[in-house]
Order: sequence, then C-alpha cells, then structure tokens
Amino acid sequence: MATPPSTRALLFAAVGLCGGVALGTLLPADAERAFSNANGTSAATRGQGESLGGGLRPTTGVSSATDGDPETSLSTRGSDSLGKLPPEKIIALFERVSKLKSESRKYILAYRLASQMELGQIEGALKAALEDLSDGDYVTTRALARRWAELDPKAAAAKALETKQQHMVIPVMEAWSRLDPAGPLSWALQQDPSARVDAIRPLLMGRLLEPAQLEKLVMNAGSSDSDEMRRQIFPFATASLSESNPQGALHAASSIEDADLRQRTLSMVLGRLGQTAPDVGKAWIASQPDLTPEQRQQWEQALTNPRGGFRRGGPR
Repeated sequence: MATPPSTRALLFAAVGLCGGVALGTLLPADAERAFSNANGTSAATRGQGESLGGGLRPTTGVSSATDGDPETSLSTRGSDSLGKLPPEKIIALFERVSKLKSESRKYILAYRLASQMELGQIEGALKAALEDLSDGDYVTTRALARRWAELDPKAAAAKALETKQQHMVIPVMEAWSRLDPAGPLSWALQQDPSARVDAIRPLLMGRLLEPAQLEKLVMNAGSSDSDEMRRQIFPFATASLSESNPQGALHAASSIEDADLRQRTLSMVLGRLGQTAPDVGKAWIASQPDLTPEQRQQWEQALTNPRGGFRRGGPR
C-alpha cells in the first residue's frame, strides 16, 4: 500500500534532518556523490564520481572487472545497518534513489541498497518500486528483483509471475540463470498449466536456455496436454532450437500432428534458418518429395522472407 502523502512528507523531513546518518552512513560514498550530482553539483565535481558510460566508480573492495558495467554484480560493504531500519525509512531511501536521472547510477545504488537489506525487506521495497516510486520505477525494480533472485530465486520468480510485469520477471530469471542455469526451466515446467507459459516465455525472450534445454522444452511442449504450451511455446522454442540444431528443429516441426501448428512452426523455423543457415533450409525443402508446387513455393518464401511473428528470443 502506498505511504500517505502526509506521512511521506514527514519521512523525507526525517531523512533530511538525519541525512548524515541515513545517507552518509548507510550508503556508499558513491551514493553521496550521486545525490549531489542530482541536486546540481558542478560538472567538475560530477566528473570525479563518474566512470565509463556515466556509471559510478566502484567503492573499495569491488573488482575492477565491474567498472563501468552496472549489470555486473557489485560487492557489498558488509553492513547490516539497513536491516535495522523500519520499512518506511527503507522506502524513503529508495525514493531518493529513484529521483536520480542516470539509470546506471540508479541501478547501482538500488542494488547496493538491496545488498544490505534483509530478505523480508526486499519484497516490501519491490512493492514500493512497482506501486509508489515515480509511478512504477522500473530501473529500481530490476535491481531489487535481481537481488531477491540471488537470495531466494523460487520465491522471487513466483512473485514476479504474480505481478505479470516483464520488467520484473525477466531480471529474476536472468539472475537465477546465472546462479543455476538449469534451475529456472526445471521450476517453470513444474508450474500449473495456467502459469507454465508465463514462466517459460521470459526464458525464451531472454535467450536464457542452452541447446540441451531447448531440446527438452521442444519435446515437452510438443507432447504437452496443454494447448497453450503447444501453440504458444512449441513454435518459438523450435525456432530458437534451429540456431544450434537445425536438423533437430526441422524434424520436430515437421513431425507435429496438428497440421496448422506444423505449418506455422515450419514457417518460423525456415524463416530463422533463412537468417542463420539458408543452405540447410534449401536442402530440407529439396528433400521433401511429397510437397506440392504450392507448398514448395510457400516454404521457399518462408526461407527468404521470414514471417509468422517470430522475433529473436521468443514470442511477442
């Protein structure tokens, strides 16, 4: 639930009065520079706190490999101070971060804040990011979702699906895949049929599945009792598989019993092969003796003019 405006005003007043404690102690030194930058510090001063791409210089103890890369995990300061703050003050701190204009600074600072929070606090902060911060602060949401996935990926994934917001679902699945490449797909396939497609879709959109996982998904979706799995997941998973296993994708697509689904999937696979392996597609068409002239023309057109709603990574 959003904090009432009057209460929020009091929170900001409290943070302003206790800024030396709430911001100077709890946030890294980079945060103070970022807040100063957002408040109009001179360009010369801003330059001291910026690194490649307009991001923040890592604090002591952060690997140099992370410099200039806000998507790379940053080390924490090892402080448990944020765990002692009440929820309303946590939200007030994230509101300060959400005001930053630089998305890279915002992401870094939000992740650093989340890294000093207890697990139960992250869910509350995420709710605020989705509902209260700047009418839905997606940058802060991604940072919080990523940290939650690092701590409790199944709970984070379940909550992300519940929100039905892709800017939360995808970073959760990405973070989980980095920690456990097999975990997200295994979990997604165990979901109720009504939620299974939504759980799998971000794995395809984010290109988070290895070839062996795509093969497993194609077989699962093609033989599924769920019409949604067959029609929404099978074509896109098979088209994605064609990048690593063209012959396997063509075999799977041409073997499906449903004529409409077979035609749609083959069109998508051939369209993909037209970009990645056109010779394989041409050879497959030539090897089909039972094709009518009209069908052969259709497949050749699919090979040279991709269509069918496929885009790199997954379904629309």
